[in-house]
Amino acid sequence: MNRLKADQKTKLRQFVQWTQATEPVSLNFLAKANWNIEYAMTLYYDNPNLFSSSAPATVDQSKTIQLFTQYVDKRDGLGERIGPHGMQRLLIDLGYEPIDRRVLILAWVFKAETQCEFSLQEFTNGMASLQVDSIQGLKQKIDALDAGMKADLTKTRDLCIFTFNYGKSAASRSLDLEMAICYWDVIFGARKPLMSQWIDFLYGQERMAYARLEEELGPTNAKKVKSVWITRDTWNLFWDFIVLGKEDLSDYDEEGAWPVLIDQFVDHCRENLNYPKPLRENSNAMEHQSYY
Repeated sequence: MNRLKADQKTKLRQFVQWTQATEPVSLNFLAKANWNIEYAMTLYYDNPNLFSSSAPATVDQSKTIQLFTQYVDKRDGLGERIGPHGMQRLLIDLGYEPIDRRVLILAWVFKAETQCEFSLQEFTNGMASLQVDSIQGLKQKIDALDAGMKADLTKTRDLCIFTFNYGKSAASRSLDLEMAICYWDVIFGARKPLMSQWIDFLYGQERMAYARLEEELGPTNAKKVKSVWITRDTWNLFWDFIVLGKEDLSDYDEEGAWPVLIDQFVDHCRENLNYPKPLRENSNAMEHQSYY
């Protein structure tokens, strides 16, 4: 370790702290990733035993079950499930705010089916997949996964796809607009201009739809109807649009299989917000800047 540069020593300490791997194993992962710590953590979580000669650490399932029962709260009336009250205590112990992306990552890792709830099977399987049986260990692994999202777009897309089913009600085929916007803010963080314009556009669509409904049904009945929903196709492909596309939309393929709502948004940007018209070979087009 004495031969390492100062920044490499810092990355090694961070990697050991976040993954709980030994220093020799951590060095191997960092070296393989050319000292890109986010990529090194992605490699680690994809194959934690890549550089380990010993058997993987075992999880004490009895400790995991005992931990689960600490967060089962009778006030939730869910039997042997962690519900909203228990979830609130769990997040406090983890040091997470409810709108923290790490909370969504936790639900994703545990393959949770219902918002603000964990079954015993979801909890124990999730802890086992992370090879942890304590709150401290769980926090370290979730924090590391969150940090690694910047380097692994596949995982961020998987998180986004998971969120659609997780966020919508069981009776709906699509995601409520307000819920969709909340989860976009959780996944992507601070809004960049294109994201803000997209959300403004959706609210504009909602206002126009409400005006039509108000004429047809009257104000009272119109308020009962949700007029703008985000379909699965729109939700999934919006990730490709906002993450992989250029911010000035110069690479947007009008002939591509994009959802109608995204096509309409691009038309709106070009007609009303002075975005450039599509040019097949525009050397001056803005370079893509990833959300991550």
